[in-house]
Amino acid sequence: MKKRLSILLLLILVLSLSGVGYLQWGPVPAGLITGISVSSAESDEPEYHPLDQEEAHLLASSLNETVATEMDVSNNTELTMTLHFIAPVQRQYAINVSPNEELLLQRRGRETAMLSLNPTFFLNHSAFISTFFPQAQPPRMKIAGVGESLAPSLHVETWAYQRWDEQWAEATLPEVNAGTEDLLPLLQTDTPLFLHIDPVPDSMTLRVTDPAGTLRYDDVLETLKLPLFPYNGRHEYDLTMVWEDKDQPYRGTASANFSIDMNLPLAFEPPGPAALQGEMLAFRFRHVPEGAELVFEQNVTGGDVPLYPLEDGYVAYLPTHYGNSPGEYQLSYGLQGESLYESTLTLLPRDFHIQYLRIDAGVAAATRNEEASAMTAKYFTPSRNESAPERYYTEDFIVPLKGRLTTEFGETRYVNNAPTSYRHSGLDIAAPTGTPIVAVNRGRVVLAMDLITQGNTVVIDHGQGLFSVHFHMDELHTTANTIVERGEIIGTVGSTGFSTGPHLHFTMSYYRHNLEPGHFLVGEPITYQNAAQHLAP
Repeated sequence: MKKRLSILLLLILVLSLSGVGYLQWGPVPAGLITGISVSSAESDEPEYHPLDQEEAHLLASSLNETVATEMDVSNNTELTMTLHFIAPVQRQYAINVSPNEELLLQRRGRETAMLSLNPTFFLNHSAFISTFFPQAQPPRMKIAGVGESLAPSLHVETWAYQRWDEQWAEATLPEVNAGTEDLLPLLQTDTPLFLHIDPVPDSMTLRVTDPAGTLRYDDVLETLKLPLFPYNGRHEYDLTMVWEDKDQPYRGTASANFSIDMNLPLAFEPPGPAALQGEMLAFRFRHVPEGAELVFEQNVTGGDVPLYPLEDGYVAYLPTHYGNSPGEYQLSYGLQGESLYESTLTLLPRDFHIQYLRIDAGVAAATRNEEASAMTAKYFTPSRNESAPERYYTEDFIVPLKGRLTTEFGETRYVNNAPTSYRHSGLDIAAPTGTPIVAVNRGRVVLAMDLITQGNTVVIDHGQGLFSVHFHMDELHTTANTIVERGEIIGTVGSTGFSTGPHLHFTMSYYRHNLEPGHFLVGEPITYQNAAQHLAP
């Protein structure tokens, strides 16, 4: 009995040793694999990965289907993989990639390296992808400036990478922490912020809205420098990125949403130091704290001027024209209860021309009489008494009409050799009858009617006291209380009212204070010398 037991134990031992020997030296048996541990030169501890049956068969194929190679893997090892079996036996491999992008394997204790003919397992398992295919790593992003940084959540919609076999594979996308608030506070705008994105996108589009909800930027972003806007409060940035270069082993799309909170100190921006008669001057109070009481004193207009809300502060308008004497004017400003700042504004003289106008006596009598004066006083004069407290417009002004300048702003007139008591309030632009006239900017039509002296007239309120006036039109293409858009046709050129021929009389005014239109339309007075540059069809 004892002899039989001894023989049985010996057989069991022989079989066990044979199994262990097989696991150590024979082909890798897929059915006995339980998992792998993988480590790199940079990692402290190997990471264990359990394998299911399908993964075990793929790994066994990659390890068994090999040919010998003379390349030495052990001296240039990227990864070390330990193979775990059901039995307490392990195999360890050094794994690397050849210059020809072939998978090289070398078992510990063996001198010969092997070239895998079927590296499918290693091409697809997460333990190897990040090392063998760095391009499989989805992009990373950071915003950085001098002393400021933010790593906003990056939402990667798609990301694919190219493997050694030239096949494209979809990468595992990172989870986005929706509860994270990506907010970067800034105390100044002269410190640039730059995007650090790895890899750099092939194209980017950016959309920025300010604290009031106004769209400040909506365009392609050509550089990695972020545009900043000097308005206090929270600005929302929506960035979209695309990687599509055919020469790169990756492609995808991603987006990021983050906020920049501007907290800029109170600033005063007086006009000047010099201006020309006829300019509309603006004094800006920027980044005004809530509850602050502003003080503004001036002797340009001879009275108090209203402060209009604008962006994160206020603006005061100082209109000038031919009635303002050239010379120095004083501005005082600051906060209530504090010492005031002072600045000097020098108003420079402008050489206004004299015009000699001849008009048919019958036309003059029909358009310049008591009835005409009463009509002007009833309809035109009060049309510019009230204005919307906020601007209707956000874009630059445009010219209402291309044509020939026949009268400058501010000219003194002699009509039929008789001097007049008024200056010319705007520009006269001659053009053929029926030529379209457009709104110079967005606004509300406050008057659209036929007046005896002015003819067919349109007055548009652009907000905050700014008006545009159009006389002598042939046809009216708008009505009162209508919002017109910048560039919209409001009428056509004519010769109605007190007129010598088809033209548009165009005025810009601050309430009833007439201004040089050129400063709004082209950034300088429109004169006989430069009219061809600005008004030529």
